[in-house]
Amino acid sequence: MANADQRGASQPAHSLGEIAGGLAGDVQDLVRGELALARAEFDHKLHDLIGGAISLVGGALVAFAGLVVLLEGGAAVLARTMPAWAALLIVGLVIVLVGGLIARAGLARLSLKNLTPERTAANLKQDGRTLKEHL
Repeated sequence: MANADQRGASQPAHSLGEIAGGLAGDVQDLVRGELALARAEFDHKLHDLIGGAISLVGGALVAFAGLVVLLEGGAAVLARTMPAWAALLIVGLVIVLVGGLIARAGLARLSLKNLTPERTAANLKQDGRTLKEHL
């Protein structure tokens, strides 16, 4: 009987309900942390997506400005030394290529693959493995 009293005084026994409650609290904390990470990662990727859209629009505007320049200035200058049709083709091709490269770079940033929350997915896999090991 003295042994039972010593155990009770030195280390209180936890009931199954207390253990389950503690586990549930830990799982809630884990889920909250994963959701916070997912939100932060999504916000970062959304910022990149918006930047890509801005680049795409900017590239399209540059290409359009290239067309205007083609029709107005550059062709008129080149037309003094060569046929007008050749001047139009040269200036237009150069400006449209520059705008196309800018738009292509923006389009590459708009890929849906860039929205995948990779760190969150990796953390969830690790959390799943950890839970399996401890259950």
